[in-house]
Amino acid sequence: MVIARSLTDGAGQVAFPDVPPGQYIITASHSGFVSRDSAVFTVRANETAQVLLDAQLTFVPPDVEVQAEAPAPTDSVQPVSMSDMLSASILETAPLEGDDFQSLLPLLPGVVRDGDGRLRIKGGQPTQGALQISSASLIDPSSGDFDLDLPAQSVQSVEVLANPFAAEYGRFSTSVTQIRTTRGTNEWEVSPGNLLPRFRGVLRGIRAFEPRLSVRGPIRRDRIFFSQDMQFRYVTTPVKSLAGEPEMDLRSFDSFTRVDAVLSARHTLGGGLILFPREVRHVTMNTFRPIEVTPDFNQEGWSAGAVDRFSIWPNLVVETTVSVRRFEVDVNTTNTNPMVYAPETQSGGFFNDQDRDVTSLQWVEAVSLSRDLWRGQHVFKFGTDLQQSHYDGTSISRPVEIRRFDGSLAERIEFGGPTEQGVRGTEFAVFAQDRWRLTDRVSFELGLRLDRDAVVDRVNWSPRAGVSISLLPEGRGIFRGGFGKFVQRTPLNVGAFPSFEPRIVSRFGADGLPLGGPVRFTNRIDPELHTPEAEVANVEWDQRFGRRVLLKVAFLGRKGAHEYILVPDPAAGTMHLSSTGTSRYKEIEATGRYVGSERRDLTLSYVWAKGTADLNNYDQFYGNLRNPIVRANEHNLTSADVRHRLLLRGTVGLPGQWDFAPVLELRSGFPWSAVNEFQDFVGARNRAGRLPAVRTLDFSLARPWRFKKFRFRAGLKVYNLFGAVAERDIQNNITSPSYGTAFNPVERSIGFAFGSAR
Repeated sequence: MVIARSLTDGAGQVAFPDVPPGQYIITASHSGFVSRDSAVFTVRANETAQVLLDAQLTFVPPDVEVQAEAPAPTDSVQPVSMSDMLSASILETAPLEGDDFQSLLPLLPGVVRDGDGRLRIKGGQPTQGALQISSASLIDPSSGDFDLDLPAQSVQSVEVLANPFAAEYGRFSTSVTQIRTTRGTNEWEVSPGNLLPRFRGVLRGIRAFEPRLSVRGPIRRDRIFFSQDMQFRYVTTPVKSLAGEPEMDLRSFDSFTRVDAVLSARHTLGGGLILFPREVRHVTMNTFRPIEVTPDFNQEGWSAGAVDRFSIWPNLVVETTVSVRRFEVDVNTTNTNPMVYAPETQSGGFFNDQDRDVTSLQWVEAVSLSRDLWRGQHVFKFGTDLQQSHYDGTSISRPVEIRRFDGSLAERIEFGGPTEQGVRGTEFAVFAQDRWRLTDRVSFELGLRLDRDAVVDRVNWSPRAGVSISLLPEGRGIFRGGFGKFVQRTPLNVGAFPSFEPRIVSRFGADGLPLGGPVRFTNRIDPELHTPEAEVANVEWDQRFGRRVLLKVAFLGRKGAHEYILVPDPAAGTMHLSSTGTSRYKEIEATGRYVGSERRDLTLSYVWAKGTADLNNYDQFYGNLRNPIVRANEHNLTSADVRHRLLLRGTVGLPGQWDFAPVLELRSGFPWSAVNEFQDFVGARNRAGRLPAVRTLDFSLARPWRFKKFRFRAGLKVYNLFGAVAERDIQNNITSPSYGTAFNPVERSIGFAFGSAR
């Protein structure tokens, strides 16, 4: 009889509280390790029994699985690295803004969405991180973005590693987001979900509708498993400060197909196919950019991959990963009038249309070997990572006008004719790492990685080292720390920069006369480009108080160098792309968790952080959505700098089997910059002030129900209970009468929770 199941913590330790006296056996099992039973041991009243198990690396058939419903803030498969993991079961209970893995991430202390809705992880730029399933990259190699999504029910867990010391992780400078997906089962099951929409206000129209369907089962029992997940998404975001409250809307259909085969007791093969067509209408709309000035963002494509694991011996495993991605990105508008910037609003049409066709092929080969030598246990891993990518695209830009409050022309930007881009590159990496368990209390992780950057044609080294020490008995107090160098991938659009449209900039006085002659800017790349990199150090203390309270205190410091920035040089007539940008980020985190039971689980975190960087980062001008106005570079606070953030989430069981799941966020507002009639910055950038502090409370209230033979959970989800707060836009033009006024608050909305019973 099984009386309890759990996952080990990051140091490989686990506790089972409230076990009655008696004799027991513990079984340790996990994919990739030999299942091991302990000797029979006795638990006596008011005493603690300590059991040590050693597991050897090998293959375990997929019908053996250990899984936790709600990982702790420090739960991770990483024994040393600083990381946070969330179970996808939170998608069923927490009141999230969207029903996808990206909506899970802001529940973590070091992750926020910036003013454009993009994820900022550990203070980094959106393009500085990596996204993976197994060893396969899901990053758009042309832009560096997270341009892919999955059906919510196909996600088993999401883990963010701030600085993994394992050298198998590469091509990032801030973090790795690792997705683990759900496989098929030995019994056929069909699971619909999320069948009820979310409403604006009190039933004032549909705010979001994200129905989903899953089919899982055995093609051949115990041998071949099949899983198919599909989800349609319709999500609207109103701009409440515009007349009529027009909406941005997302429409997508995400599909994930997974097949797993047990070829023998030592050999498994698994594969998956992702389809992700998506359309975002009126993207970038805000208080000062009305609906007619916004473009539409369209994407369609597919990603396929396979993982082959073969255990040559019980302590030697070979793993082969192959993945292929192909997709198209299209940003366009039907309004081809010049784009006009004025202090009170923008008008005309969005200035740029672009189209990209992207193809990527990746092959990762790795060998893992476990040995007992050198005063401890070692798990060595060696491998290579080859990725060949290319993109072909077109771009066309129309004139942009900057006008004063009285309507007079201050500046006009004219671009060259349509352009074509074509960039290809082959990235290659070699890595070696050692997870060394010196004693039951001390573990080291050592890694070295070599990467060839195909765009700048450089070879970069990335050494890393970390340690985990259990300073208190029974794993009640664990110290982690380490230092590493991490090298970011260079997006292909960096190599395409010289082929984008040149521009001619003319300025005019209030009387309409030219202020000097027009200046022509041609795009120029610094011949001495370097690959962006970061040096990261962290220390962390994890402590368990009794059986129910967990505490994590951590510090992370990052120093970035060689970041890509744009600098206009009117004297030379060039728009200069260089790798001279730098950044700094510091973060102190304190997270506590109380685990009373499955229905009493609360996590409270506080983060103090400060981030500075060179602000003319390349991505904001030549990413998916372009910015036509390029001013002088400056090193200052990042636009998503959040000095203080308090986050509470969890589940509280109430009478009548009702579960209350709150998400409370209190944080500093983002900093903003002041501009004048020319849209030139006035004073220091991102130092004019901060948007209003964010104070939001979302919650769900649900319970199990039964109708005839059907069991399900249903209830309500309420978003932003506090009402119109957390304004997202600010009038930053000093010539406007409403200078410094905040607009566009987050709205209150109501949805329904409906899903299968747990």
